[in-house]
Amino acid sequence: MIPRIVLLLSLFSSSPIIGVNSLLAKHHNTAIPSLCRRNLSPMTTSSSKSTTELSAKSSAETQFITNKMCPYAQKAWIALESSGITFDIREVSLYGPGGKPDWFWKLNPRGTVPIVTMNGENNVYADSELILDAVGDISEGILTRTADLSDKEQTQVSRWREVISKQLAPVGKSAVLGGSMPKLRSLLKEMNDMVVGPYLCGERMTLADCAAFPFLWRIDQDYGIEGDGEEKLRDWLKVCLETDAIKRTVVRSWWWWW
Repeated sequence: MIPRIVLLLSLFSSSPIIGVNSLLAKHHNTAIPSLCRRNLSPMTTSSSKSTTELSAKSSAETQFITNKMCPYAQKAWIALESSGITFDIREVSLYGPGGKPDWFWKLNPRGTVPIVTMNGENNVYADSELILDAVGDISEGILTRTADLSDKEQTQVSRWREVISKQLAPVGKSAVLGGSMPKLRSLLKEMNDMVVGPYLCGERMTLADCAAFPFLWRIDQDYGIEGDGEEKLRDWLKVCLETDAIKRTVVRSWWWWW
């Protein structure tokens, strides 16, 4: 199997493979530290969902600015798709001629995706974790509102999000770039034991599923999640891919998370 990081070469650069790695690192290494930012105001409620892709500024109350290949953006996209919120998508190219547009830098001087704006850009969320928290507070769709979860379920969601960001992200990166899989396989077995089923925390979809799917799906695509002790994760991935809100976010070309 040809590693996806090699296949990405034609997307970004005609230079050696290290050129691709540096481009990927430029995006994802600037995205990860922003997860600690929690100083933005809460989002407000919108009604039924309708997704439209725009190249110009939209008049919709909620806008989702993204690049569909980024896993951090995908987890926010899943939350929006499953929330019942009306939103429009504005996709930006993070690399290539011309750079990012001025309006994008004004919304997020760090230059990373995803971004969600609401109420005519009065509320700006420039971080995937902040977006998850905000959408979880107001969801009216298949995504269970955080306030409607039991204390046990909320603890499970928090644990999943922590495992994804603090364990799977670095262990997965080390496994893919270093070619050593045993530590990743061991972690996958630990995560398998955490799955309640059919969704990660039980019968209802939660923010845990939004946070985990982009990363576990990528690992499954190139390395497979199907070994002994990974059966619950395998079944969960199948459930996710049968969930329309998640399925709509799956794209043919994608990045890892660094």
